[in-house]
Amino acid sequence: MKKLFCISVLLFVAVASVGYFGFQTADGADFAATAFNDIDVKEAPYIQSTYDCEQEVVETRLFGIFDIGEKEARPVVEHSVLLGGTPLGIDLKVDGLMVTAKSGVITNDGTASPMDNADVTFGDILYSVNGKKVDSAEAIAEILEGSDGAADLVFYRGALKKAYSVQAVRDMLSGKYKLGLMLQDSVAGIGTLTFIDPETGRFGCLGHAISGPDGTPVRSVYGTVYPAYITGAVKGKIGKAGELEGSFSTKDKPIGVLDKNSIYGNFGYYTGDMSDMQEIKVAPKEAITPGKAQIFSTVIGNEPELYDIEIIKVNEQDSPSDKSMVIRITDKELIEKTGGIVQGMSGSPIIRDGKLVGAVTHVFTSDPTKGFGIFVDWMLIQ
Repeated sequence: MKKLFCISVLLFVAVASVGYFGFQTADGADFAATAFNDIDVKEAPYIQSTYDCEQEVVETRLFGIFDIGEKEARPVVEHSVLLGGTPLGIDLKVDGLMVTAKSGVITNDGTASPMDNADVTFGDILYSVNGKKVDSAEAIAEILEGSDGAADLVFYRGALKKAYSVQAVRDMLSGKYKLGLMLQDSVAGIGTLTFIDPETGRFGCLGHAISGPDGTPVRSVYGTVYPAYITGAVKGKIGKAGELEGSFSTKDKPIGVLDKNSIYGNFGYYTGDMSDMQEIKVAPKEAITPGKAQIFSTVIGNEPELYDIEIIKVNEQDSPSDKSMVIRITDKELIEKTGGIVQGMSGSPIIRDGKLVGAVTHVFTSDPTKGFGIFVDWMLIQ
């Protein structure tokens, strides 16, 4: 990883009130770490942290359904996976460059803002300049120099494509053409491993997408996964989600690669040591019922522990959703440590009757002891 870039780290869990933070470089040689707040329940899992550019260590402060006729029962085929619960450091490479802010460019004639009239906002993806796909500030600068600053830009906001033609201006200090945009090329954060398929090495984590401020999954090309270490927690309270505090280093050997960022989680292939991991049977969604259960999660260090919960509602679902069941934390020790479900616990396995049934995905800010979970069935088919 180039030391030019500075990172903000994110903690992954979906909450009712979230902050979304990005990290990296900007148009030319500018830098950005800005925030976006959303008051809706979305899969937008971000808490700001800092990145030590010299040490390369990331530190984070971090519905019922009517039956219509009879349904054909699905054959129940039990199989086993390796149980997760460990914290993961995730570095997700954006497919293009993510906008974090608009900015003025200081020129010999004063401050100019080429993008002021364009409907471009935090979280949009700058995909191409003059027909050429871009993935770095250097690439943009080279293209703009070759066109005397004339720029045909293509952005994406989720699936919505937007195009603008602007004239870049020359920055007085660097001498380079600039668009007046702060951009980042990846998103970094901490989440929890849910499972690994021991036969293929395929793994799933988070249980929801790494999303932009509009709630849609960030357009990405790949991700790298590193071991993470949890140092503590800020307790959740009514009206405000708590958060785990932790770190990971991009100098460490990667333990996995991500190839899919979807609303049901992040998925890829695990390359770390699996020899000490526990094997567990998977329960199909048809077999899941309300009742006492446990989550397997890490709230200090890197070793997960079992904590008592209750599954208080199971939603009947014929198609994938990341809100498959409602859970309540009942474990006094966990409530004392975290206040309930906190950011960073997303992906923690849910276990009932000794079988893996799902993963934690959301926390209710109205009651941090409650949240949603996703059926593991929906993660296994990704």
